[in-house]
Amino acid sequence: MDVIASLQSAIDIVSKLRDLSKKLENADFKMLLADLSMELSDAKLEMANLKVMLATTIEENEKLKSSLNQRSSAKPKLVDGAYSFEGEDGAFCTACWDTKQQQVRVTEQSGAFRRFGKWRCPSCQAAFG
Repeated sequence: MDVIASLQSAIDIVSKLRDLSKKLENADFKMLLADLSMELSDAKLEMANLKVMLATTIEENEKLKSSLNQRSSAKPKLVDGAYSFEGEDGAFCTACWDTKQQQVRVTEQSGAFRRFGKWRCPSCQAAFG
């Protein structure tokens, strides 16, 4: 892992700084100190990137868990061409639930539009039933 390598390199540089601080000229000391500073900065940036990636992964994991829980707990019944959920009023779009696990209420079509289907989804525009 790059972070571990950067931190190990920084530790090695610190050891060299301790040994050389008494023996070498000021220019060598400053160069090693600059290297140390650069390595530690790289390590900090890499750690920040890893924290962002971890947070994103945790958030995505929570969304997937929620979606899975919703899908397993809300078992719809097909009634008159649309889905019906226990404890919910109205009819729901089969396409929106089957593809995105979203409960979208459908409206009943009237008049000439009825020949395309009994229900119309306001979200995906599907007509069915």
